[in-house]
Amino acid sequence: MKKNMFKFLFFLILIFGYPALVSAHDLIPKELQVFIERNPSATPEEIKIFIDQQNPEFSKKFKNGEEIVNIIRDRKTSVFDNAVDFIKLGVLHILSGLDHILFVLSLLLVFVSIMEILRLTATFTIAHSITLILSGLGIITLSPKITEPLIALSIFYVAVTSVFFSHRKFIGSQKAKIVSVFFFGLFHGLGFAGLLKEIQIPADKFISSLFSFNIGIEIGQLFIIFLSFPFIYYFRNKLWYGMCIKVFAICIAVISLFWILQRIFFV
Repeated sequence: MKKNMFKFLFFLILIFGYPALVSAHDLIPKELQVFIERNPSATPEEIKIFIDQQNPEFSKKFKNGEEIVNIIRDRKTSVFDNAVDFIKLGVLHILSGLDHILFVLSLLLVFVSIMEILRLTATFTIAHSITLILSGLGIITLSPKITEPLIALSIFYVAVTSVFFSHRKFIGSQKAKIVSVFFFGLFHGLGFAGLLKEIQIPADKFISSLFSFNIGIEIGQLFIIFLSFPFIYYFRNKLWYGMCIKVFAICIAVISLFWILQRIFFV
């Protein structure tokens, strides 16, 4: 178990560490690509000012606008380099998304068995993979005004039912959990796909980019499980653990309710 964990962590380090510097196969923000296409006569200085305003994190990687122009115009990438970029993007996306993290953690709060955890996480993986790929291909489109509140609702539902209704025949049954995780996982997949709409995906590597991004999502999900599972497994039989997860579930429920209202009325 420990050896497998170290291998997994080493793999993550490789993904984040290669390549360390910006090169021709870095992901280009879509807004920058569109700006240059619409303003072909824009000077490097104007391009640098634009990206400073729109995407400061990306801009920090370059000394001046000429470097940005060269990256875009000479952008040639191998299948491997492109896959690495999108795997990194998938990992960073799920690890930086508190809503997705809380959803995964909510599935783990009440420990039943390792097999149940595998079933639930596999169900979530299958569900969000389906809609991520279909949305990426343009087959399914749904407004963020619908998907985002439902993602927040999924966190509330899973946290509350997992902890407070785990012994109820219908809501707490294994079949009910599988169905609810699959249903909400479909909307999480649409949420994941929303990020890809902001990025210029190479047309000749579109399918491989989608699959690589999804692999990154899975790696990020496994990373969350690897970090939280030892704590849950070790302390699950402690007298204080039951109260602890109830408090944690209530906190998750309050946060998710806030997100639901925010995403319905203020987004």
